[in-house]
Amino acid sequence: MTLNPNYKATFVILKDIESQGLVEFNKEYLDEEFFKNFIKFRKSFSHSMSELISKLDTFETKNEELINFIAYLELSYINSHLDAIKKFLKIIINPIKLDEGFDKDTTLEQMIERICKKMNYKDELQNSIRGLFLLDFREATTQQQFVIEKIGNLIINHKDENKTQLNIKDLADYSSQAIEILSAMFDWSNGKTQKPEKNSDGLDDLVNDLTKQVQELDNKLDNLS
Repeated sequence: MTLNPNYKATFVILKDIESQGLVEFNKEYLDEEFFKNFIKFRKSFSHSMSELISKLDTFETKNEELINFIAYLELSYINSHLDAIKKFLKIIINPIKLDEGFDKDTTLEQMIERICKKMNYKDELQNSIRGLFLLDFREATTQQQFVIEKIGNLIINHKDENKTQLNIKDLADYSSQAIEILSAMFDWSNGKTQKPEKNSDGLDDLVNDLTKQVQELDNKLDNLS
């Protein structure tokens, strides 16, 4: 197995940040209990989502309504990971090194923008990092610029010409991407890199669960159409 590209990209960025002297441990943002609970939560979430999808046909609620509910659950799951990623960055980045610093109200978008600016990253690389950290998705969903259409399609920036449609598969991919980023952050903080034959905190199982969920949901959607 090769390392996931999102994991690798995150690890490279963190090593680059470290080499430029931006790293400092900020104890006031550390909450070990939160992160331990978060890891337990996401394992429970993955299991519960699989159970929900497997029993989709047995509920009295219409399938379309449940599929829309599943899309919203995935949306919330992704954003919960992005919240954890923001929290992690505030633990390890020295605010004095950033032009505008940061505080408890600083958003993930602002954190990434200020870090990129301090690192003198070119616009092309900054755009790639925006994509890596799902910032367009993050901005649209936290600002309620989205709608969920029939059979779980999520439309972000739905009033714009450049609106983006995400189906259940896309949302599962985004979930996997956020999981990989956070996993790279945990490994970097522990001074290790993921080995091809080993994944930390059950990452393989989580990603496999997401893939399985999408396959099962695909079959349900086929039956609906």
